[in-house]
Amino acid sequence: MNHWRFTYRKHLPFLFFILFYALLGLINLTTLPVAWTDEVMNLDPAIQFDKFGHFYSKLWPNPGAERVFASYPPLIELWHILWLKITNPTVFNIRLPFILFHLGTLTILYLLLNTSIKSNYLSLLFVLLFALDKSVFELSRSVRVEVLILLLISLYYFLQTKSNNPYLQGLIAGLLLIAHLYTLPIVLAWLIKTCVKNKFKYNFKFGIMFIIPTLFSLWFINFNVSEIISQLGLQATKHTPQSTGFFYVLRDSFYGRFFPYYKEQPFMWLVYLGILFLYIQLLIKQRNSIKSVLLQGSLLELLLLGITIFGAMSAQYRYLPAFLLIGIITFASEIKLNNKIFNVLLTIVVLNGFLSFTARHITAIYQRSERLPEPILVFLDKNIPQNKKTLILGESIGEYYAATHKLCDYGLDYHPIHFKYSDYENVYYLSKDSISYLGCKKIGIYKTIQNKIPSIITKFAKGGTYSNTILWKVESEMEFNRISQPYLTY
Repeated sequence: MNHWRFTYRKHLPFLFFILFYALLGLINLTTLPVAWTDEVMNLDPAIQFDKFGHFYSKLWPNPGAERVFASYPPLIELWHILWLKITNPTVFNIRLPFILFHLGTLTILYLLLNTSIKSNYLSLLFVLLFALDKSVFELSRSVRVEVLILLLISLYYFLQTKSNNPYLQGLIAGLLLIAHLYTLPIVLAWLIKTCVKNKFKYNFKFGIMFIIPTLFSLWFINFNVSEIISQLGLQATKHTPQSTGFFYVLRDSFYGRFFPYYKEQPFMWLVYLGILFLYIQLLIKQRNSIKSVLLQGSLLELLLLGITIFGAMSAQYRYLPAFLLIGIITFASEIKLNNKIFNVLLTIVVLNGFLSFTARHITAIYQRSERLPEPILVFLDKNIPQNKKTLILGESIGEYYAATHKLCDYGLDYHPIHFKYSDYENVYYLSKDSISYLGCKKIGIYKTIQNKIPSIITKFAKGGTYSNTILWKVESEMEFNRISQPYLTY
């Protein structure tokens, strides 16, 4: 009992942080952020399956998605389908598992670091560095697949330290394979190291579990490989570097990826560059035994992931959390515990992240009445007929309304390629734009009490709200086409 108390007290700072992180996360779960594009796009195929028993999505613009959905790796969709079997599609219900998954990732990371560097203080600092990174905490409730990716990565490394179970590790690797295209280098590295290090019996058990998620995913869409090649191939081309010329690709990937997005956390740019520098330094130092070095720890996956993200992917910040997580796992143990200068610098970076993190949450609390989804859904219920076939275009909250109304569809206004005006009795447009639309009738404006945010907070955080959302009824096909013009000229 005394030993347990000693251990418990030793980890109190981390427990306090994780409870603080969880409390803020739950308080602002439905309000930070408000419903947004990626959230509802990832959710829509599962919504259609739940409503109609058919796996498709008119919301995605890729040709063929309206027949069978194959525009995105299936892990996030399979999760949503499973979850919707036991819960209703409200903003809170859909986001709740993701904040819990994220808390699991932070806890596993702390346990991993505590094992490798033997310092509760430094382990906590690295966890804070990761958790308070802007891209990490924004994605933690984004309903994007990154939350699942981070959990799977941390679980895989945790299992390596606790057991050598080929079934579990094979299943995790298999799930990561169907998570996203940029996770393929990580999975490839795991496969290489598994084949090199283990005997046939282990590899066979690993391989059996590894292929199950892929086989299930193919079965789920009737092994329609041609649609995967067509839709996923088209989607992948949208996420490759858009710049031409080596210098511009380099600039966008190593600078444009971070700024202006990280303008309130400029030190994080140095952290990412620091990981790259440490990696290059290690390879130079161990150049005579690079092969053996790469097979140790997580160096090979960090190398392949880094080449993929910074060399072959578009300059999106959302790919960075996986790189940061593996980078911390790889290099945290390399830091000398008595390096006071490093500890001070790390503390400064963490404090900067804390300011940004808390500012976002304070803003969400100040604007709570403007961000809550339930009142605007009630507003839509009062103003949209329930017994007519209806299409809602525009603001993403429309997806959550359509999810609970079988006669209602939702589409993004800038690519309604799969929607026809003539297919619906009523077409509505949710807009934050106050300009008048000649072919539209203004039904109403959703207004709430707006609280003034302290100016010092707005320097670190700005966020969208539902306040002043206008509901228009689109009364002509010509106006419908005009609203969707941004896609038609894409």
